[in-house]
Amino acid sequence: MTTRVQKLRGVPDAPPPAPVPLRPPRRRRSKLLVLLGVVLSALSATGVVWVFRATDDAVLAVGVARPVRYGEVITAEALRQVQVRSDPGVRPLPWDRRSEVVGRTSPTDLQPGEIVTPDAVSDSATVPGAGQQLIGVPVKPGQLPAAPLQPRQPILLVPAGAAGTGAEAWPPVQGAVISVSDRVATSMQVVDVVVPEANGVQLASRASAGGVAIVVLPKDR
Repeated sequence: MTTRVQKLRGVPDAPPPAPVPLRPPRRRRSKLLVLLGVVLSALSATGVVWVFRATDDAVLAVGVARPVRYGEVITAEALRQVQVRSDPGVRPLPWDRRSEVVGRTSPTDLQPGEIVTPDAVSDSATVPGAGQQLIGVPVKPGQLPAAPLQPRQPILLVPAGAAGTGAEAWPPVQGAVISVSDRVATSMQVVDVVVPEANGVQLASRASAGGVAIVVLPKDR
């Protein structure tokens, strides 16, 4: 007895082949990108070397922490330690020599962020200098301009007095401002001034009585 197997329509004779995996297309590296990577690597290495050398060449120097006016005494609180890169054009004062600056009179205006140079320890910074005297001139509003006086500002010291009081007449004396105090409750200020030695004693006496007024002169005079 023979058994006949009837084929079903729509059924394939064999299973379909397995799908072939697709390989992603290879990306060709651009020569420009490769060259750019090499250049960036070289620059990074150079930067690291430069930073290392800059740090290695840095020296500890004396910097300014607080403002110091011309003629004022330099205090330890006005100084701070800073790192300065070695440069032939810069002459910083080493931090271990800061004691040579403290207690001396500043020969110029020092501002925060500046570097102190050996010139700040020069003996020529002494105030008053040879042939000069330092006096304090107490003044009230009206005896000096309203604009703030600047250190080293040239001035004339002239007689002061109320109208009709017969103020003492004397020739004006030229001097220079060293520093100005803050105003007190009476609106009085004291202006430290250097004047010629020959005029110092008389001017100090007149100033203590309130008989001196200040006239500002141009700095280039």
